[in-house]
Amino acid sequence: MAWLSAHTYSVVFVATLIDATAIPFPGRVLLAAAGAFAAAGERSAMMVIAFGAAGAVVTDHVWYFAGHLGGDRLLRLYCRLTFSSPDCVRRTSDWFKRYGALTIVIGRFVAAVRVLAWPMARGHGVSYPLFLALDLAVALVWTSIWVGLGWFLGDRWSQASAEARWVGLALAGAGALALVGFQVWRRRQRSAAYS
Repeated sequence: MAWLSAHTYSVVFVATLIDATAIPFPGRVLLAAAGAFAAAGERSAMMVIAFGAAGAVVTDHVWYFAGHLGGDRLLRLYCRLTFSSPDCVRRTSDWFKRYGALTIVIGRFVAAVRVLAWPMARGHGVSYPLFLALDLAVALVWTSIWVGLGWFLGDRWSQASAEARWVGLALAGAGALALVGFQVWRRRQRSAAYS
């Protein structure tokens, strides 16, 4: 927390930059902590929101332009690395058929949608000006929500974050066990189908 207090804006920028990659990272927690600092008058809430949104937008653009290098190949690789089902690519295309450009809005709040769909956005008719407008607007809203949460909690932030850490660890552990269990079950189903 002392490091965040001393370098708030740069930490917020880097934290949201990493968080937008869908790598498990507490970027949102750091945004809320920065919001608590802003509530105490130590930092500007508007600057925290601006730097947070900027970090998210930079990574979002990397995902968007990665699609030009082969969105389908990138998506298939991601699906393979995350042990997703074989129809992962088809489901992603279905999001664009169903929601169109609103997939960009949904993706800001759901990491799996963002990582899977944004490299395919250009190929599904989401032009760069439209992507930029939606991405900027929704990044500002998303960042404002997390900074606002920290602002609202204020002095109680450190207590709430300590309690949330244990809940988060428990949920992460349960999620990891569920994923391993699902993978074992799926492999047994495939083995039984080939037998």
